Amino acid sequence: MLNSNRMRKMNISEAIDELDRAKELLDNSTRIARHVLNKLIKQKGEKQNYGASGEALREGHTAFFILLQSLEILALLETNKQELQGSKEEILACYEAENALLECISAYKEFGTEKPIGDSFEVKAAYLSCLKHLSSLISTGRAQRSKEATLQGLKDEIKRIEAEISSNRRRHKR
Repeated sequence: MLNSNRMRKMNISEAIDELDRAKELLDNSTRIARHVLNKLIKQKGEKQNYGASGEALREGHTAFFILLQSLEILALLETNKQELQGSKEEILACYEAENALLECISAYKEFGTEKPIGDSFEVKAAYLSCLKHLSSLISTGRAQRSKEATLQGLKDEIKRIEAEISSNRRRHKR
């Protein structure tokens, strides 16, 4: 994305090519992170109540954090690409950005309940950032599928996550 920003001033088609390469890397990142998380959940189920090892939990936490960040960056990438291409691709880019952010929310619902994978400040902050970006897309009227995530529902979820983060900070300061 940085290469794209530098090239934007010189050659728009090369900048778009750089964004396409970045998208491929992000797609790989999300695919690998989901694979690690699914494998961890499967192992946890096979071990039943014995629990996963500390190393597996760290891997799961890292994979989950990478997944959320990759999805958010994918949304930003689509927005940048739309700016480069102009209005002709705006609807598709907004749809792709919104889709990535909805996928972020879906992933949090799927994996965020797994403790301690989804119970860290970093994971909650990444999720909160996705929520805020989607809220912004809906507020500006650029979201196409807003019926799936209403603005008020997002605002409520943002407040809830902010309260959890704030509560965790107070606990750690003591």
